[in-house]
Amino acid sequence: MGNIQSGVRVPAHFRQPSLNVKIAICLLAATMLGLLFTACGKSAAAPTPTPTPVTPAPPSSASLVVTFGENPVPFRSSGCNASTPQGWYTTARLQETAGVTFTPSAFTQKLDGTVAGVLAESFNSRFGSCSGSAFTGGAILAGGAVCGVVGICTTSTFATYQFELTGTDANGHALTFVSPLLQFGPR
Repeated sequence: MGNIQSGVRVPAHFRQPSLNVKIAICLLAATMLGLLFTACGKSAAAPTPTPTPVTPAPPSSASLVVTFGENPVPFRSSGCNASTPQGWYTTARLQETAGVTFTPSAFTQKLDGTVAGVLAESFNSRFGSCSGSAFTGGAILAGGAVCGVVGICTTSTFATYQFELTGTDANGHALTFVSPLLQFGPR
């Protein structure tokens, strides 16, 4: 090509791009190429994981713990009751520890591992409120406790006492609680 096109003279600065224009064009091309590589190099958006369904935990069951005032229990020659003053007896605190109210339906007492007919009583006849605790008759409140006196007033000799409590908790679970053995001291 010549200096004159179609009879018009083109100035030199239009015929040859200046160094600044060349640099600007190169920078623009490099930037576009970089953006192209960046866009192509990214992976597609990660799929959103499907949430795993959460199965609710089954409701808690009541849990009972007994604390005896003494174990072994010494034989006492007086103070048991008016008609039979001698025997083995101590305090018992029955605590609910899982935060679920328990309602007893049967209370069985055993001497030396055998159900004791002479101790055929109800739960309410042995257990009541503990000092300073909330109490509802016929129940052990969630996180609450009941207190009583256990053992036997007798002229006979026994080595152990144990009680068994059955009932239902506030979540509908049928439960049986068996106390640890209460050892009787020598007569």
